[in-house]
Amino acid sequence: MDTLYRQWLVLRMIPRRGKISTNEILSRLKSQHSVETTLRTVQRDLTNHLSGIFELECDEYRPAGWKWKEEAPLLDIANMDPVTALTFKLAETYLARMVPRGVASALQPYVKSADRILRTTDLPLSRWPDKVRIMSRNLMTIPPEVPTEISDTVFAAVLEEKRFMATYRTIGGRVKKHEVNPFCLAFVDGLTYLIASLNEHTDPVLLLLHRFQAAALLDKPVTTPEDFCLDDWVTELLTFAVGDTIRLKLRFSNRADVQRLQESPLSADQKIRELPGDSHELTARLEDTLQLRWWLQGYGARVEVLEPKGLRQEFVELAKNYAEIYRGNLPEAQ
Repeated sequence: MDTLYRQWLVLRMIPRRGKISTNEILSRLKSQHSVETTLRTVQRDLTNHLSGIFELECDEYRPAGWKWKEEAPLLDIANMDPVTALTFKLAETYLARMVPRGVASALQPYVKSADRILRTTDLPLSRWPDKVRIMSRNLMTIPPEVPTEISDTVFAAVLEEKRFMATYRTIGGRVKKHEVNPFCLAFVDGLTYLIASLNEHTDPVLLLLHRFQAAALLDKPVTTPEDFCLDDWVTELLTFAVGDTIRLKLRFSNRADVQRLQESPLSADQKIRELPGDSHELTARLEDTLQLRWWLQGYGARVEVLEPKGLRQEFVELAKNYAEIYRGNLPEAQ
């Protein structure tokens, strides 16, 4: 039993990334587990027993360095249950682009074990990944490609809280070099945004990852403003705020649109009342953003902006512009 326990402890010390020497294993056995043994015994455990059963490899240096083979399945005495396996499978599907590549690589043995467990179990839980999808109501576009060396550098900078030098192209095509002071990442549909400050400035800006043309990590720490709040900045920057809170008043002509908004309100104080002619009036207080305008434009002629006056005037001008664009295609009056 002592031998089995010692060899189990040795197995648990073998890393999947990097290597561990037999001297380090011997030291940990004594300091962490109070197991007294010899270096020769540890070497025999690995060479004569464990490496013949499990997928381990040795670099043949002195002292020898041991690691799991890259393709080796996950070994854990506390076996992964189906619920944990399902969690890893969903994480692989929906969270892969949100973690650094090194983290995703480290999770692969767990994902492989999860796949094996879900394939070999008859529980209904194993079929859950085939029964759920996360979708977006936005028109799906092909995500821009981000070079691996760019994403690795930016993710490392955010993770390690270090600045980096970068060449960045604006939407207008202007290319400029910056020292980037990164704060956080935000994922919006197929786009990845970096929220950071540039050079000597302190105010955060939005940078799209696919517009970086070069990036090199610096040995220089990130400086975060004392009042910086991720949720506040994400809300402000990614909804593209243009003003303060407004009292929005709309008239809807389609009952189905109103029913959807009753089920999923715009705000906690939203009110809807029926008007003559089967139309409905909606009022709600919410932030004045470009996102709000894009949402309103999606309803087309089924919604009329009543208040605030400034927003209504914007849509009056928009309607005039639409009429001008399509004027040549309008049917002639009979």
